[in-house]
Amino acid sequence: MSGDPATFDHLVHWVGDVDEAMASYDALGLPTRAALTMPGFRNAAWGVDDERYVELASVDDWEAVKTSRYADGLEVLKPAIDALDGPGLLTFAVDVPDARATAARLRRAGRDVDEIAVWFEEKGAGFVEAFVRDAPAYFPFFISYDPPRAEIARMRAEYRAAEGITFEGRPDLVALLARTPDPDTDARLLADLLGCLVVGTTVALPGAEVRFEEGNPAGLYGISVRGLERPTGPTEVAGMTVVPGP
Repeated sequence: MSGDPATFDHLVHWVGDVDEAMASYDALGLPTRAALTMPGFRNAAWGVDDERYVELASVDDWEAVKTSRYADGLEVLKPAIDALDGPGLLTFAVDVPDARATAARLRRAGRDVDEIAVWFEEKGAGFVEAFVRDAPAYFPFFISYDPPRAEIARMRAEYRAAEGITFEGRPDLVALLARTPDPDTDARLLADLLGCLVVGTTVALPGAEVRFEEGNPAGLYGISVRGLERPTGPTEVAGMTVVPGP
């Protein structure tokens, strides 16, 4: 199917202890910051740049989280969280101009799609997510922001400039790494869903390509990062493999 313009937005890394995971990221040279706390839920992020990030997320009280703004989205993700049986990579988000329009397009193509809207009154901002329920659980969901992501990124860049903060020399996320019993089929399926090119078993998603390889269980298992000062080989961080990239 013909996709809407899609770019990598963020990767969801499910962790048991946010503080411990943040310390592991920081030690590897991937600087993190605390993001938000809601009833039963907490997250942090490695901000790759002004648009892309890796989210470190955790729930310590599933009853309490039912009262949070993220309750509906977490309910969609809970079966995949339970299947992880520990820390690891859960799924990722791709930014599109209008997640509701993307959801409508996918439904016309026969897909089963849920839409979830989250709004922060105090900030005058929010987002819409579209989850494709009949795709593999580790496949992405679509997201669009209000104000748009490009505007949010512009404001972040202005703040950094005013504070003298630069991304120069910082590590960069290159690729998401996934295992599946059938890499060729899953790569084509993802490329079709996103409207991206596929070369062999690599889907050319702008912002972070997705590389499939044969293996079990199926799912995301790691990331490739360019510019790491250390280590020189693959490293495990809270159930995620970090591979130094060129």
